[in-house]
Amino acid sequence: MMIDFIDEEIEFHKSIYGLLDSFRVTIAALNYLQISPLGAKKQFESFPYLINLPCSVTDKVVKIDKTILDLVEMEGFQGKVPLYSKTLIDFYRIFTIAVKDILWGEQDFQKLLDSPELEFLRHIRNASAHNNSFFWGVGKKRIIPSSVKWRTKTIEESLEGKPLYMDFMKLGDLFVLLADISKLANMKLNRS
Repeated sequence: MMIDFIDEEIEFHKSIYGLLDSFRVTIAALNYLQISPLGAKKQFESFPYLINLPCSVTDKVVKIDKTILDLVEMEGFQGKVPLYSKTLIDFYRIFTIAVKDILWGEQDFQKLLDSPELEFLRHIRNASAHNNSFFWGVGKKRIIPSSVKWRTKTIEESLEGKPLYMDFMKLGDLFVLLADISKLANMKLNRS
C-alpha cells in the first residue's frame, strides 16, 4: 500500500489495508467526478442507472439513479464545492468509525487501548458518529474527557459542539494517526 507522507511511504497495520484500499478507490472516484462530470455522464450514458443493488430480502433490485451526476456537474471543479466537501467529510466519518471498530477487535491492539493514540481515535470516532461534532453526552451518560493529547492536538471539554473534520482535523491527520497507532502495535509485537 502506498500512501506518501512528505515523500516517504507510511506503514499501516495489516488489519486496515483492505479498508485503506477502499478509501483510495473512493477518493479517486470522487476526484474523477469533480474533474470530469461530463466524462462521467458520457461513461454512464448507455446505462439507465449508475448501479443496481441486488437484495436478499426481496426479489426487487435497488436502482441508484444518475441525478448525482447533475449535482456534481452544477458545482464544477473550480467553483464552490459543498457537495464534494460534505461527501468527503461523510466518507471520513464512516471510515473513522470503521477503522476504530476494526482496531478494537484486533488482538494486536488489545494492550494498547489505554494509549493516548487509541484514546484520541476513540474520541474522533465519537465525533464522527455525532455528525462530525465533538459530543460528550447528556445527563447521566455525559462523559467529559480529561485532556487527551496526540502530537500537536488536544481533545478537551471546550471542543464540545465544534466540527471534527475540515476544522479540528485536516484530511491527512487521520492517516498520520493511523500510522502512529500501527507503529505502536508493531513495537508491541516486536517486544513480545
